[in-house]
Parts: sequence; C-alpha cells; structure tokens
Amino acid sequence: MEVITIDSEAFQSLKEQLNRIESYIERSTTLSKEIDDALELSSKDVMEALAISESTLYRWRKKGIIRYRYAESGDVRYFYNSLFVGIKCYQIKVPAMPKEEALRRLSEFKDNIILNSYMSKDRRNDKQGRNTGPY
Repeated sequence: MEVITIDSEAFQSLKEQLNRIESYIERSTTLSKEIDDALELSSKDVMEALAISESTLYRWRKKGIIRYRYAESGDVRYFYNSLFVGIKCYQIKVPAMPKEEALRRLSEFKDNIILNSYMSKDRRNDKQGRNTGPY
C-alpha cells in the first residue's frame, strides 16, 4: 500500500481535482443566484405556477409583500427571488398549499424556463448549421 504524502504526485492530482470541483460549484452557485435575481414572471406565470387567483396576486401586490414592476407594455412582472424568499420565510402564504409544494412548483417553473431557453438555443444553432453536440 502506497502512502500519500503532501509532496506526492497523487496528492497534487487530488488537490487539483478538488480545486476544479470547488471552482465549478462556485460558478454554478453564482450563475444560479444571477438567474434567480434576474428572472421575472408574468401574472399568468405566477397564477399557473402557484395555482392562485388573480385576486390573491393582487392582494399580495397591494400589501407590498412581493416585489414587482410594470413592464413597458403595462403588464406586471414579478421577481422570482421575491416570491421564493417570501414563501420560504412565511411572508407569503399560498392558499391551500403547503410551503414545500409552493417552493417546489416555483423551482420547477424556473427549471422549465432554463431548459426551454437552452432547447430553443439548440434549435437556433441547428438551423444555422452549428455543431451543438457535446464533442
């Protein structure tokens, strides 16, 4: 059995691998936070994702418990992060739905947006004749 020392090649290789893993996790965490901060949902998106009525969404907005903005078109846009944190911290109570279910639905909604965005980018690249495969 070989003893691994700080100076050994095996240790250095393991250290490099751990550094790459750490870097990947940091990049992934940063990207996920940036997506959460930038993602906005329409009223329809929120109502469908959380199975709530327009009046419930209106009450949340009027009470000031969720962040929103008006788009140039006049539509209301809700910040994903505000909804997620509000539900997680019990500031927002989704009627007839446990907190965990509401958080799961929001996360699935975000994942679907990311997946659809990636898939549509893939289709655009295919139409332009670009190689989109892993190699």
